[in-house]
Amino acid sequence: MKKFIFLAAAALLISAASCGQQTTIRPQQLNESDLPGDISYQGDLVAGCKYTDKTGENIVILTETEVMKWEDETDDWIILSNKSLYAHRFLKVNGQWEEVWRVYDMEFECINYPIAEFVKEAFTITDLDKDGVAEIWLMYIKSCKGGVDPDNMFLRMYAGEEVYTLTGETKIRFHSNEDGMEYSYGGEYAMDDNFLNKQTPSVFVDYAKALWEKHIQGK
Repeated sequence: MKKFIFLAAAALLISAASCGQQTTIRPQQLNESDLPGDISYQGDLVAGCKYTDKTGENIVILTETEVMKWEDETDDWIILSNKSLYAHRFLKVNGQWEEVWRVYDMEFECINYPIAEFVKEAFTITDLDKDGVAEIWLMYIKSCKGGVDPDNMFLRMYAGEEVYTLTGETKIRFHSNEDGMEYSYGGEYAMDDNFLNKQTPSVFVDYAKALWEKHIQGK
């Protein structure tokens, strides 16, 4: 295998397992040793699954790189860091695995501690609209940690050629020593036009909201 390192429906619908599913499509969890030799990826495999739907035989993998550090060119007292993540969907065509889409994001030139990590428990395969084509749900967080603040959080769902996105932040809970009360902030999100479209199945929107609420505390 070539490997290149580069810098909600109610909550009861949610599967807690990596490569989880709520569908008649039955995904099979994959380890690194299970991946075909003609699939290339960047970083380290954190989750993977294989499934078959109307489109054919599919593999989806999530990978993350290690933190890369270097000295700033203008000030050698400053250490900058990057961390990246990727998601790929591959489709088997004439016996070969071809990439259908790729997600790439990174925390770039962070002077504190960069975070770019998938919420592995949210990686789910569904067929909520029962059309025989899998929906693929991914969540990840990004931040440049320098204090106790919410992380940026993203939810993406792929249904055929359509991409649906929630963008927001995790929720922070803290206890006040002054009054003994517990407070929280963060957790807000915005839905993209696909989720807000009146023609979008309501099960997509409900599932997205439930998935967000389940993982709103971040990592």
